[in-house]
Amino acid sequence: MRTSISQTCARALLTLSLLIATSLPCWAAKPIKNPKPAAKPAAATVTPPAPAPPSGPKPLTDSLTGEAKAAYDAGRLLYGDGDFAGALVKLQAAYDMAQDPRLLWNMAACEKGMRHYAKVVVLVRKYLASGGDVIAEEDRKEAQDLLDAIESFTVGLSIGVSEADAQIAIDGEPVGTAPLPGPITVDIGTRLIEVKKPGFVPFSQNVPVGGSKDASLAVKLVAEVHEGELTVNAPRTATILIDGKRVGVGHLVATLSSGGHTLRVEAPGMRSYQSEVMVQDREKRGVDVVLEALAAPLSTPREPAGPLHDMELGLRMGFGVMKTKARGQNDSAYRSETVNFIPIGFDIGYRLGRPTYLGIYAEYGWLDKSNTCGIARHGPNSEYAGDPATRYGYTSCGLAKAGVDLVFHVLPKTIVDPYFGFDLGIQGTFTRYRSFDPTTGNVSSGNDNNAALQPGFQLGVDSHPIPALGAGLFVQGGPDIGSEGKPQDNDQGSSSACQSGSGTSCGSQCSGGQSCNQGSSDTKVATHILFGVRVAYTFP
Repeated sequence: MRTSISQTCARALLTLSLLIATSLPCWAAKPIKNPKPAAKPAAATVTPPAPAPPSGPKPLTDSLTGEAKAAYDAGRLLYGDGDFAGALVKLQAAYDMAQDPRLLWNMAACEKGMRHYAKVVVLVRKYLASGGDVIAEEDRKEAQDLLDAIESFTVGLSIGVSEADAQIAIDGEPVGTAPLPGPITVDIGTRLIEVKKPGFVPFSQNVPVGGSKDASLAVKLVAEVHEGELTVNAPRTATILIDGKRVGVGHLVATLSSGGHTLRVEAPGMRSYQSEVMVQDREKRGVDVVLEALAAPLSTPREPAGPLHDMELGLRMGFGVMKTKARGQNDSAYRSETVNFIPIGFDIGYRLGRPTYLGIYAEYGWLDKSNTCGIARHGPNSEYAGDPATRYGYTSCGLAKAGVDLVFHVLPKTIVDPYFGFDLGIQGTFTRYRSFDPTTGNVSSGNDNNAALQPGFQLGVDSHPIPALGAGLFVQGGPDIGSEGKPQDNDQGSSSACQSGSGTSCGSQCSGGQSCNQGSSDTKVATHILFGVRVAYTFP
């Protein structure tokens, strides 16, 4: 059994439905609360129904508890104040929490107050379908009478859509996806029908309904097309290119994807035309192209070239380090020697095009002679107490080198130009020394002249204050393949000069019963690295 408030509304609706032609506006004004009894006429007085027997359902006000009851009470107050929309929100909240079907009747009263008759029909039908034993037979009859009276203000609208799964909305409210299970009940009047599906053009149309009990609408969705038509009119012999591709001569009608495209038109003896063309969806666009004649054929001016064009002369110097590890035949360990050197040299070659340089070079330099000029010999000083090894003191140390190099310039036309390259050269060292044998007191002189093949790799950067003149820094290094740093005659190293047993006679160098160690020496590792500056001039 509903509360007295909902019963009052129901009875008022039922009474007015019998006089629908003249009393419809009173429905919306009927409050959802207990009205005061009217004095006259007596027939219009609303008499509250008899209390429900104890065995029947509890009144709505007694069955609701907690937040559901608070929302219901708020809805009653708003309804009585004429705020049907606010009352509907509160009653909906109470229904969501309590699921009491009698609340649907009160919600229908709010919708009627806002003249949403189609929604009244939906709510009352739901009320009848879900009420069960909670709704008395008298209440069911009142609800059915209301439906019979109000359905004349609604229309069953059938909407057919050509594409399945399209979203359908009426007056901005979604009603389902195509295909719909049946007609949708709507208010008479003009209704806004919207149908949307990804990949199709949205459908929107105002449809008047109410001329008959049922109405229908067929919607055909049109697939979205992201392309347009471009027409180009150009001189008869002109070549037309779209996005770099040749597509026609003289005249073109083409379907292009929507967006920007590059249009280019070319013809012999004419100045080329190029423009960006924007194509919109389903657009038909035309472009007329007029080419300008060239006054004279275009030609690239040649740079003046002299008899030494692209020949390059370079001058370089720097500071380098050579390191060798070598030992004599009877040495137990390798002797490591490091020596600094200062070279100065020049190169001459040709630019094979701006990036590549191929040339030859020559260098002369001086080795640090403070120890052994990088030769794997015993130095001028004893290495330990009683050291019997022959001492060597070098009086002059020089080197000479010649080779070829191939260099690749990364940015040859810029002010700052990094480069890398390879070179292959032959280097010779020329040294003189004086030796002293502490066991005999003999003093002698000699030389260590060696040669090595030096493949190398170089990195550098040039600066060109003027195009023909360049200056910059470089580093070059690599291994030494050959006898570089190895003495040409006996190297006693740190071992004894004489040993017990028979052997080659060394004259007075060894006492009786000892042999002289005259084995050769070998070089294990020899490398070099050079840091320097280079100045070059390229003939224009």
